[in-house]
Amino acid sequence: MRSSLFSLFLFLTAALSLHTSPVENGDAPQLIQKGFFIPSSWWVDLRAGYEGDFAGDEKLEQTQGGSSRVDTFQQYTNSATVTLNLLDRLDIFGLVGSSRASADWLVQNGSTTTYIELETFYRFLWGMGGRAILFEWGKLSLDAAGRYSLCHYKPSYFSSNGVPQTTENTHIDWNEWQIALVLAYRIDLFTPYLGAQYARTEVNLGNFPVSIAPNDSTSNQFVSRIPVGMVIGCGISNGNYFMLNLEGRLINEEALTISGDLRF
Repeated sequence: MRSSLFSLFLFLTAALSLHTSPVENGDAPQLIQKGFFIPSSWWVDLRAGYEGDFAGDEKLEQTQGGSSRVDTFQQYTNSATVTLNLLDRLDIFGLVGSSRASADWLVQNGSTTTYIELETFYRFLWGMGGRAILFEWGKLSLDAAGRYSLCHYKPSYFSSNGVPQTTENTHIDWNEWQIALVLAYRIDLFTPYLGAQYARTEVNLGNFPVSIAPNDSTSNQFVSRIPVGMVIGCGISNGNYFMLNLEGRLINEEALTISGDLRF
């Protein structure tokens, strides 16, 4: 048990050294064996929970007028989740929540350089996805996961070279999809995991009052700069009623996710 705690401490130290759409623990379908109401002998059960996702930088680039980078794109999301579990092997989940974003980038038009900053109001975000245990060998498992998320943001603040501009009629449409393969290993209460993900984030910005793109356009589009990333996380559960999960993502983004589930 002492060695397990020490291993967890080293893992959390690495995860939290990040600035930080989550992959989550691929072993989650079987981490909670006993619920409050639904017998463990049933082939189906239901979970409800919370997910907080905090992205320090999604590492995006502009597509209008070239492929210049977006300096920072941050996103903060708090969501409620509902998960349908089948045979302790497959999770199908949905989530709804509130999300806000902020970004800054440079626009180069000829010899003129413009610095753009924006922040958004909190807006409704929804998503859906699934995760499955593909193969088990002792306490080691190979898992697959995927999800799609969508949010329509409304800017609360927008400036060009430090001068505030109107946000009337502007819009920001964000969506992301991803797939991942994860290796998880159960150690007493802890289930650390390590995996690789392929993700694409797309952000469409439109109807801004001044140029926000290198081609002197009042619209722009951001996409993922690096599609492939790494995920590292750990689930904590004694198998009864509740589990907690902490996850960090790096290479293609810098993000941290904290989540918890109750099994009915």
